[in-house]
Amino acid sequence: MRLLFVCLATLSLTMAAACSDSPTTPSSASGITFGQPSPASGSTIVISGGAPGGFFISKGSGQLSVPVTLRSTREVPWAILYVYLMRSGTDYCGQNLPDTPAWGPFPANQSISFTVSGFQVSQLPCTVVALHAMLHTRNNGLLTPPTASETVIEATFPVSYVLQR
Repeated sequence: MRLLFVCLATLSLTMAAACSDSPTTPSSASGITFGQPSPASGSTIVISGGAPGGFFISKGSGQLSVPVTLRSTREVPWAILYVYLMRSGTDYCGQNLPDTPAWGPFPANQSISFTVSGFQVSQLPCTVVALHAMLHTRNNGLLTPPTASETVIEATFPVSYVLQR
C-alpha cells in the first residue's frame, strides 16, 4: 500500500510540473493565418465573366476560396480586409471585390475567421504567385493597398495559380 501511495504521489508531482509550463490562456499573437486555399496551388482558374479591367470570380462560385483567421492585439474602431492576387513584389492583378468584409469595431485579442471567395481581376491572363491579405483602417474608398500607418495586420501566402479566360 505504501508503494502505491509513493507511486501515485510521484506521478501527481510529475504531472503538475509538466503542466506548469503549459499555457492556460490562448496565444495573444497578432496576425493573419491562412487556411488552405481552394483550388490547390498549381491550378488554372478560368474566368468567363466580365471584360478587360473588370473580370470577376463571383463570390460563392467555388472557383477560388481563401480562408483566413484574423487576430489583432489592438482594437480599432473600424477595419476592412483586402486580399490581393499578387503577380510579384507589389504588383497585383486582382483583389477581393466585392467580397470585402468590414468590422466596426474590430476587437482586440479575438480570432475572427472569414473565407474570401469573390475577386475582381484587372488583367487576364495572370500568373498569381501569392495571396496578400491586409486588415486596415482606411475608409476613403481607395482600392489601392493601404499605407503602413493604415495597416493593422498583414500576411502573404505563396500559391501558384494561372488565371485565364
